[in-house]
Amino acid sequence: MTKFTGGCLCGSVKYTCEAEPALVMNCHCSDCQKAMGSVFATTMFVPENKVSISGYPRTFSHGADSGSGMTKLFCENCGTQLFSKNTNRPGTLGIRAGTADDHSIIKPTANIYTDSAIPTTAMDPSLPKHRGMPS
Repeated sequence: MTKFTGGCLCGSVKYTCEAEPALVMNCHCSDCQKAMGSVFATTMFVPENKVSISGYPRTFSHGADSGSGMTKLFCENCGTQLFSKNTNRPGTLGIRAGTADDHSIIKPTANIYTDSAIPTTAMDPSLPKHRGMPS
C-alpha cells in the first residue's frame, strides 16, 4: 500500500514511498540553507528500500560538519532537490518534504542545527530545538 508519492517540479523524477516517515526534521544548517536556497530544509526520513524512484536523478556529494558524507539527489532538468543520503545512516533516505504530493504527511518533530538558523526564521515553539544533530 502506497503511503505517499511525490516528484520534482518538471515531473521528470517521481517517487513512491511504501513507509510512513520515521522522522521529520527542520534542518537549519548552512549546507541545507545553500542547497535548498531557503532558510531551512524539512526532510522526511524513511527506509531507502521502501522508496521506488522513476527517472534519473543526478547526484552531488560533499562532507558534512559531522564528518559524514552527504549525497544530494536532484532533477537534472529542473534542479529540484528530492533526496539526501548520509553515510552515518546507511539504509535511510531523506526525502525533501516539499516534493511530496500530499503535504498533510509533513509533521516535523524537531528543529536541528538551530545555532546556524537565520535569526528571523520563525520556529514552532512546540518543537524541540537542538543546537546541532541530536544523539
